[in-house]
Amino acid sequence: MRYLNIFFILLNAFILTSCFIPERRLYFSWNRLSEQTDPCNYEFNTSSNMNLIETERGMMLDTDKEIYYRLNEEKPYNIEDYVYVMNEVISFMSNNKSCILVVEGHADIIGQGKGDINFKLSERRASVIRDVILSYGFSYKRVKVFPYSDIMPKYTNDINKNRRVNFIALKCETELDKYIKYYNNYYNNITNQLNYMEK
Repeated sequence: MRYLNIFFILLNAFILTSCFIPERRLYFSWNRLSEQTDPCNYEFNTSSNMNLIETERGMMLDTDKEIYYRLNEEKPYNIEDYVYVMNEVISFMSNNKSCILVVEGHADIIGQGKGDINFKLSERRASVIRDVILSYGFSYKRVKVFPYSDIMPKYTNDINKNRRVNFIALKCETELDKYIKYYNNYYNNITNQLNYMEK
């Protein structure tokens, strides 16, 4: 009888212990699981030649060179700088396998007022760059094109440099959704202002 009592005491102790300990483990495991399943929860890897500039749209890839275009052309003319920038972009994409890259195409104000010429031109510039990136084997879903026509100039003194492309890095689909909302709002606001000024 005495051994039976000891057995039940040990059994109750085991049951009580098993009820409490796993709950604590489950709590911490759940936190780790939620962190691991958040696709936006990571940091970008960059080379020493590249900086990331935080913008409303996402993280802009910044090197000490840019890609420029001649008037009404969709292929870059500064080939050495183009090769340098593209090497940095390809390296970034390879080192950040979950990121989504937005290629923004831009034009200058010379063609302003000629319908959607600048819009289509900026779209073609970004599309050419996208196609080069895709030729390295990256998924089509990871490279997006957004044309800005001439409505987002970067330079005021040398407007020719506004014929350019920018690269925005996004961590996940959620950030892409935010970018699309920003783009639609920005583009609609600017075009509405221009239409009002033309009246």
